Amino acid sequence: MLNQTMGGIMPTNSDYKYGGTVVVVNSGLQTPFSINPLSPQAQLPIVPEIYESLFYVNTISGEITPLLGVNYKWEDNNLKLIVKVRNGVKWSDGTPFTSNDVAFTFNLVKKYPSFDVSGIWKNSGLQSVEASGDTVIFNFSKQNTPLFVNIASQYIVPEHIWADIKDPTTFTNTINPVGTGPFLFKSYSPENQTTIIVKNPNYWMKGRPYVDQVEIQNVNSNNTTLLMMLKHEADWGSSYFPDIMNIWVNKDPQINKIYWPVNNFNALYLNTQKSPFDNPIFRKAISIAIDKNDLEQKAYFGIGGVANPTGIVPAQIGEWLDPTLAPLASELNTYNPQKAQELLASIGFKKNSAGQLTDPNGKTLPTFKILVGAGWTDFITQAQIISENLSKLGISTIIDQAPWSAYISSLMSGTYDMAICWGISGPTPYYVYYQRLNPAFSASKIGESALSDYSRYTNPLITSALEVYASTSDIRLQKQAMYTIERIVLDDVPFIPLTNRTNFSNFSAAKFVGWPSDSDPYCAGGATNGQGGEIILLNIHLK
Repeated sequence: MLNQTMGGIMPTNSDYKYGGTVVVVNSGLQTPFSINPLSPQAQLPIVPEIYESLFYVNTISGEITPLLGVNYKWEDNNLKLIVKVRNGVKWSDGTPFTSNDVAFTFNLVKKYPSFDVSGIWKNSGLQSVEASGDTVIFNFSKQNTPLFVNIASQYIVPEHIWADIKDPTTFTNTINPVGTGPFLFKSYSPENQTTIIVKNPNYWMKGRPYVDQVEIQNVNSNNTTLLMMLKHEADWGSSYFPDIMNIWVNKDPQINKIYWPVNNFNALYLNTQKSPFDNPIFRKAISIAIDKNDLEQKAYFGIGGVANPTGIVPAQIGEWLDPTLAPLASELNTYNPQKAQELLASIGFKKNSAGQLTDPNGKTLPTFKILVGAGWTDFITQAQIISENLSKLGISTIIDQAPWSAYISSLMSGTYDMAICWGISGPTPYYVYYQRLNPAFSASKIGESALSDYSRYTNPLITSALEVYASTSDIRLQKQAMYTIERIVLDDVPFIPLTNRTNFSNFSAAKFVGWPSDSDPYCAGGATNGQGGEIILLNIHLK
């Protein structure tokens, strides 16, 4: 079960100064003019500010913030989830919000599978969703307590409007979108890529938001974003800047703020359906032959830190890492090329007279490719260092820069040798292991598509532990299941976590304060198009 401490939004303070326009700058491609909160297609980055979910789940800490939902509980041996909805909420057109809106939304997602991007209905065990008074009841045919996170984050739409839409999959919702959120849509200019939202005067959370307006500008590069931030023409930007401390923070530490919390990790995936990567000792040797501190310093300038070899993010280690595994985890993260060579020798892999690594039959290993995305400078930097590290073992590699379509296709089809890619974020380690080690998302041979188990490693003990976790809401039992998986991950090394992966939130305190920070991590950070964006805009206020 997740941490049920209901946090994330600070108590309303009437002494704070109200008003002001928050200027947000995003770098990227032009955004289509759509505000359909159910569509998986690209849309204006304002959906979380207009439409709300039942809860906001901080995917770093697991902390839950109640929004349209007040509380939840599992019943009937975890086959029934009951959510109590908030009273006194009105849609922005004045119509009362009820539990019927929630049930309608989930059943609409069921009716149109293209809306079900998080897998709420598909093979999840969810059978029905029905309203009953001020509660919504989710009935399951099998236990699946981790699905709560997906249910909690589903945007809710008003039944009195959406029931009459003939085809909601093509509905752009650009004329007066009706939501329950703290802001209302005002305008969008495709010419200058600027979107404006204004304060909802009838928002259910009294006294919020403090700010009057948010102006979101889309620009063509990270450099433009940085320049606008430095000139105080923008208050908030969510872009990666190399050497962020020197080019932003240190120029004015009292004003220039960052919140880059670790919410994920980057990993080297080894194709376990190819020799020699099918050998766990070979994989372990690769892990300790990589100088992960060097990777982190040169790719991220010391911001995120080295990843834990279990894939558990720092904020969750205290709660979820088996303390008895700390020595083994430390060993895997300690750069030790000599021990790596010894491990390889123990399974018959030795250098020949030319310094090349040979297999147990004396055959020289081929040159392996390290797959990265074309132009992804952080991954390319890491691949270069890994290539240098492995050359000391006598392993020859080249870096394979591929455009996105070829990159993801190679990962999923299993045609790669080694690849650098990210992990999976979630409020507990379960979500990483479920996506990356679940046989349902794997494949039995090269060429078949593995949806997310890119290493193609499976283990029946891991599969069983995932099922135990999903069957219970008892955190003690869930921890035991995770401890089982963690030990196997450290022993078998199905993938090699390299560096921590962070959110990129850059703030200016020139006009507004109350931003999240390492000392006040009330949300997971992010941009206005993520649920954390609403939480941030509910907390900040004029200086």
